[in-house]
Amino acid sequence: MGSAHDLIVTASAVLVACVLVQVLASRTKIPSILLFLGAGVLLGPIGFGLIASDKLGPTLEAAIKISVAIIVFEGAFSLEWTYLRIVSKVVRNLITLGAAITVAGGALAAHYIGGLSWELAALFGALVMVTGPTAIGPLLQRVRVTGRARATLSGEGVIIDPIGAIVTLMLFEILLNAPDESLRDGATWALQRIGFGAAFGVIGGMLLLLWMRRFVPAQGQVARISLLAGAVAIFTVSDSLMFESGLTAVVVAAIVLGNAEFPHREEAHQFKGDITAIVIASVYLLLAATLHPEDLTRLGWRGPTTVLVMMAIARPLAVFASSIGSPLSWRERTFVAAIGPRGVIAASMATFVTLRLRETDPEGAASLLGLVFLMITITIAVQASYADWMADKLGVRPMGVLIVGGGRVGLMLAERLVAANEDVTVIELDNEQAEQARKTGAHVIVGDATVPAVLEQAGIEYARTVVATTTSDKDNLLACQLARQRYGREHVVSRVNDPETLSSFQELGIRAMNPAAATAMILSNLVRRPGIFGLLSGFADQDDADISEIVVGNEEIAGKQLRELEFPGDSLVLLIRRGGTRLIPHGGSTLAPGDVVTIVGTNGATMKAAAMLAGRGRVSG
Repeated sequence: MGSAHDLIVTASAVLVACVLVQVLASRTKIPSILLFLGAGVLLGPIGFGLIASDKLGPTLEAAIKISVAIIVFEGAFSLEWTYLRIVSKVVRNLITLGAAITVAGGALAAHYIGGLSWELAALFGALVMVTGPTAIGPLLQRVRVTGRARATLSGEGVIIDPIGAIVTLMLFEILLNAPDESLRDGATWALQRIGFGAAFGVIGGMLLLLWMRRFVPAQGQVARISLLAGAVAIFTVSDSLMFESGLTAVVVAAIVLGNAEFPHREEAHQFKGDITAIVIASVYLLLAATLHPEDLTRLGWRGPTTVLVMMAIARPLAVFASSIGSPLSWRERTFVAAIGPRGVIAASMATFVTLRLRETDPEGAASLLGLVFLMITITIAVQASYADWMADKLGVRPMGVLIVGGGRVGLMLAERLVAANEDVTVIELDNEQAEQARKTGAHVIVGDATVPAVLEQAGIEYARTVVATTTSDKDNLLACQLARQRYGREHVVSRVNDPETLSSFQELGIRAMNPAAATAMILSNLVRRPGIFGLLSGFADQDDADISEIVVGNEEIAGKQLRELEFPGDSLVLLIRRGGTRLIPHGGSTLAPGDVVTIVGTNGATMKAAAMLAGRGRVSG
């Protein structure tokens, strides 16, 4: 056990390295995890000796366990549940069927290619079945993809972490410490921990939610500390009552809290996110300090080949088998199959297992540790290098709608667009408004939309449409100007609160609307044409009402009159635009390829009409 001075030096070195590496990572394209691993080895016992991982003893294990609990809680709390519900079956299959395929594939590759014994090969398969939020999170922040692909990767990474840890320990006990016990006993041991942890997580999450709602005072500082302390307490109590049930408990507790409302929710979450960033860096630094560089090269060519087989065969097989009949497109499946970096759970569990193995099989322990860290290093480095390119080539960028402002207008707009299956991102500066925007199912960025860095974080380069909805014309104009001139967005729309500033927007090519003027125009038409009132009010009251613009692409329609086409009964053609001319439709109107047809009706009816006009549906009876 190290002295107090060793602990102080280690803590100081870890904190300083955290800051320096984060700055270096922000100025380069090198993934921060790789830099942390390199810094850990450099500052560890075989380097400068500033991180005394060899002298920490039980302190190292305790620090890593608590840190992992905080990381997993943060990941589960941050999951985007609207998209996760859509791909819930895929995620379920990935953490069961996909995990089994990964364990089997890992064991086969590690034994036949890596040369490990069957016992160590099985442990390798279990160790690398996890991906994890520490590896997936930074990659998805840098590479914007569709909500379904993002939710699949995030959900798998968070939920599989405690399962992977439990399976690893189960195999460790069966294969190495208790060879006389059956696999059935080991499975029972694992299921008990998962079941108890899930039940305790529900109870702990509900109690923490009750505390946050009723007993936390108005000050946000207490709320911030309470969320962090609650996560650690849930892990500690659950793990004390049943060994290795703590990770499952914090995941379930985070799910409970992530789907609930409580005071200062966003503020507390941001604070916990900052703490988590430091914790993640500290864990990687401490774990890397236990690694010897020769461990990575111990297996020679067999090590990298084993990893490549896992990336090119085992991962795609697991993903495609798990996503059969899922809502994911083949492009999204291919992207998910190509992305599976390993993170802190694999590193921490490998370190824990090999520390115990070194007493009986030092050579095998070193080979196993080196192969796992090789898997972490290569998957992060290689997949981070091609993820952006692959997202472009596969077309899984979320070419959706970027809404500036999460106020009343922005929320109503987001709700409608999400209901119409649009990929929506909202930028909102106020934490409480941002939390309300999340309820709509939109992806939310907390920040100032007049700052280029915030717009880029929201994925403005891939937005099909940018809509400014704030109550500040100044902010709306600046955000729209950036969208048009700096990022080249063509379709930019804005709310204009003061009619006198309308010309400023129009001069920049921004399609602007003043709510007061628009309301006056509608009311004027309702006064002069009372019959319209029933149509408009009745239409607006329908939850599935929709207005669509469809470009005619079906050559079979050319020259046919509207009365000859089988439009759905709940749809009505309102307008035909041909070039710069607007045509009022009637039964004798004909359509031509390239015409833009405006249709009003229910969502299902407009979708059927769109399929027919675009050439994907029936034209006539």
